[in-house]
Amino acid sequence: MSQEARVRKRIPTSCKRCHRRKQRCVGFPTCSSCEVAGQPCTRAETAPSWHHAMSKGALVRRIEMLEAQLAERQPGDERLTPASGTVHHASSPKENIISLTAIMSSDNPQENQSYFGPSSGLSMAKSLDWFIHDTVLTRSIPVSASIMAPTVEPFDQTVLHRAKPPGDEEGSRLLDAYFSKTHIRFPFLDRAQILKLHAERYQSLEDSPEGSYRQFKLFMVYAIGATVLQMTQNHNTTTTSPSPSPPSTYLTTALSFESSLRDSFSLAGLEAIMLLVMYHLRLSSPSKVWYMLGLAMRISIDLGLHRELHYRNIGRDEAQRRRRLFWSVYLVERYISWSLGRPFNIAEEEIDAGIPADLGDHLADDDVVVANSIQSPPDPHSQGNCLRRFIACIRLSRIASVVHTRIYRVDRDISTLLPEIDPLMNDLQQFEKQLPHLAPDDDDFVRMHLNNSVRVVLQPFLAILPSADSRIQTCLAASGRMCQLFKKSRQTDSSAGHSFLLANSIFMAGLTMCFCLFRSPSLWSITVANDIRACSSAMFFMSERNLSLSKYRDSLETIINRVMEFVDQNQEATTTRPSFDFFASVVQAGGSGIPSIDSEPWSDLGDWFGLQNTFGVHADDL
Repeated sequence: MSQEARVRKRIPTSCKRCHRRKQRCVGFPTCSSCEVAGQPCTRAETAPSWHHAMSKGALVRRIEMLEAQLAERQPGDERLTPASGTVHHASSPKENIISLTAIMSSDNPQENQSYFGPSSGLSMAKSLDWFIHDTVLTRSIPVSASIMAPTVEPFDQTVLHRAKPPGDEEGSRLLDAYFSKTHIRFPFLDRAQILKLHAERYQSLEDSPEGSYRQFKLFMVYAIGATVLQMTQNHNTTTTSPSPSPPSTYLTTALSFESSLRDSFSLAGLEAIMLLVMYHLRLSSPSKVWYMLGLAMRISIDLGLHRELHYRNIGRDEAQRRRRLFWSVYLVERYISWSLGRPFNIAEEEIDAGIPADLGDHLADDDVVVANSIQSPPDPHSQGNCLRRFIACIRLSRIASVVHTRIYRVDRDISTLLPEIDPLMNDLQQFEKQLPHLAPDDDDFVRMHLNNSVRVVLQPFLAILPSADSRIQTCLAASGRMCQLFKKSRQTDSSAGHSFLLANSIFMAGLTMCFCLFRSPSLWSITVANDIRACSSAMFFMSERNLSLSKYRDSLETIINRVMEFVDQNQEATTTRPSFDFFASVVQAGGSGIPSIDSEPWSDLGDWFGLQNTFGVHADDL
């Protein structure tokens, strides 16, 4: 190699004064050294662009911001493939609504396939395939797939101007939607501060990072409230403002306050990420939110919010706020991980931070917090304040996290995990006994998720439990109660919205009830029929507000019809012979369109449930 080839061409990134003095040059366009000395800071004409003078931390934050902007590109944008240089058109949201079984069974290994773990519900969809003998149908079951909302306008990057704050009537509706539907579940913001910012929304903006961040928070609250109203078909009603702004307009305005997002590795940056997560929970796929929550949890860990030691040297009110922020991140991260069947970002044994005190979210003085804390524990017979439901959800999620860790694992055969059922069920029963008195709506919400947790505990074992096992009936009843509670909540409050997490849970409850009836058709009763009807009504309710859920609704309706036919056939069979076991009939089947046990579908079923030679034993041993 020649001497000329070994010479490394370097372009000075420092200013002329620092380069001449051979000292470190920090800052752009004026470095700190020249600023202190009061000298002009000039650079060579060959100096690179401004980002070469940024620190590593600033570069990392700049990359994160650009990645967030890239993720917000509209579905119709063109994308250039570096390898081939060809332009590909992104598919529309409706085209991206694909079934999870189709993703996992794709014939093209080059496709960018997302991973869905055991708790995502894939095994349930695969099992129903073999019961109803319709591969085409069950491959269309969109279990935990990308639930998009094509009816909601995406982020519009063509809007370059900032939207004006909403009027009094529309602003009140937006704030009410946020506080009543989102803040009550994840109270990580200061309610008093948001109300104050809303009251002062027409005043001149403070030209500082703090002022920009406050405006970012306010407009993100508007955007989240607008998504709730838009999903419940109440956003386009007549108001005093000329034309209500769509959610994307408020989001665009919030993101225009760019300086508020630069320092993302802080409490303010963590709040900003959580606000973006709350917005995308109702609009985007779970995978996108999963990436955002991974960053949020890592920031929480970096700040030490998961350790109790972090809260000892700060005021009680500030500690209460930070606890609410951390546990809000924890709840959403757990919900998303369960939905996708992916590992948690932090293990339960790594968390020793205490849960927030059972106080209101309006306390802003340490003395008031101390005075209210003296009365702890609060009266269990009173309905309490808005945090009691939040605290109950935290305790339930910690139990559900243990369920995910002990049962939904890939290193153990599912049959060896049967002893784990009773301890986990006892934990859920103790939680129900210790549940304090809540407002009626809050109590229904917590019990709905409690029944879903019972279903999650028992669902992996449904294929190996004997058909007469009482735990199949317990799982069937828990799934039905969850659907009934959802139906009840929507009857009392028709304006309530839903996220893809809740839609997925209701859909999985319906599939679980169908699977239980396939395993034990004798469990059919009027109560079970009402539960299935409640699940069907819930899916119709949600699909009316989110057209992408119509595929879920139609798939569930088809499976329910097959269940009705199977139960009817079983009742006819019991009149001619003393007992009828579907698994036994499958093992002995020699045709009639039922796949044999040597076929690949049956071996796949054993693989998904972690079974070895599932159908190589007598049906009575199952």
